[in-house]
Amino acid sequence: MHVTAADIRRALGGGEFLFYYQPKTSFLSGQVCGAEALIRWQLDDGSIVEPDAFIPVAERHGLIPDITQAMFPRLVADFQRTRSEFGETTVALNVTAQDLDTPRLLALVHEAVQRGQIDSRHLEIEITESAVVSGSDATTRSLADLVTAGIPLSMDDYGTGFSSLATLNRLPFATIKMDQSFVLKMLRSSKSANLVKASVAMAQMMGVKTVIEGIESEGVYNSLLHCGCAEGQGYWISPPLAPEDYLLFLRSERRWPASPVGMLRMARLSHTWQQSLLMDEVFAFLRSESSADLTLQGLHTGHTECALGRWYYGAGQAFAGDPDFDALADPHRGMHQSCEEIFSAIEKRSDRPALRKLLEALSENSTRVATCLQRLETRLLVDELSRPRLGA
Repeated sequence: MHVTAADIRRALGGGEFLFYYQPKTSFLSGQVCGAEALIRWQLDDGSIVEPDAFIPVAERHGLIPDITQAMFPRLVADFQRTRSEFGETTVALNVTAQDLDTPRLLALVHEAVQRGQIDSRHLEIEITESAVVSGSDATTRSLADLVTAGIPLSMDDYGTGFSSLATLNRLPFATIKMDQSFVLKMLRSSKSANLVKASVAMAQMMGVKTVIEGIESEGVYNSLLHCGCAEGQGYWISPPLAPEDYLLFLRSERRWPASPVGMLRMARLSHTWQQSLLMDEVFAFLRSESSADLTLQGLHTGHTECALGRWYYGAGQAFAGDPDFDALADPHRGMHQSCEEIFSAIEKRSDRPALRKLLEALSENSTRVATCLQRLETRLLVDELSRPRLGA
């Protein structure tokens, strides 16, 4: 079908656009946790025009903001219907730099949040890295405005741009979505699998959530189950669904394999990485003749505020009562106490033997923490292997 700008304007006026919703599942719970809203154009005969046929035309003619303005109320209405039946779920909306260069999207979002039509925590804005990089200063300001309003930002197609790390460092993205080109090759290419899993680990250490798209087989899903990504979507879970079909899908209450092991591994990784980073900076500080270009600021937080502490006193409480989990508390608190004493000793220019004892105490408590986490992880894996497969 050859699409023109006039066709798009006519379809907008006739209300021919609608959203399909592709479900996302939580690797921790195995339940649907939300969906990505994907625009579709439904003709009078019921046939669907795919986005590839009309989105490029709309972009060339500057019609994307018009489509977003016309469709955002539909998104809110669909969300309210879903929420009334199923409680808290999330919905992700794809936007472009054109949307962010005009005030219309921000006005729509602010109005919906202020009226209580949608909670800011339940609306996620997705934008590709290329759109951010090629966008104007207005794009950057709009993204910052959305974050200030409590709207999480997701970088779509992560890994395909030339400056993903720079963009992550510059802008406050809460989520990255791994591009499916890597995911589709995971079972055939160890390099692709390693890239995906290394990206998940890096995001975790930056405090960024990872969503994996393009899950098209059970094998790919299972290979991701323990790697620490938060959510997944793809045709093996479900294709994009019309609103009524999405509601039916939710009512079916399907479950997918779930595991806390990935979450536990990320907590262990954060613990190891943070300790290594701290030790490296302490040694660099001590060895430098001039420490003017080095700082220890930000390397140490309270035991409830570090990545491991947030997990331990948050989602990790699901393991409360487990002897290895409970045994984490004392050595973890001891690590933070050692850190405080190390920083104090450095400031006081304490002698090296005294500092060495403090570093040894830190290392000893760190080993105890790692041992507890490793035993807990091994036991969870063994328990999972003994359970029957879903649907078996």
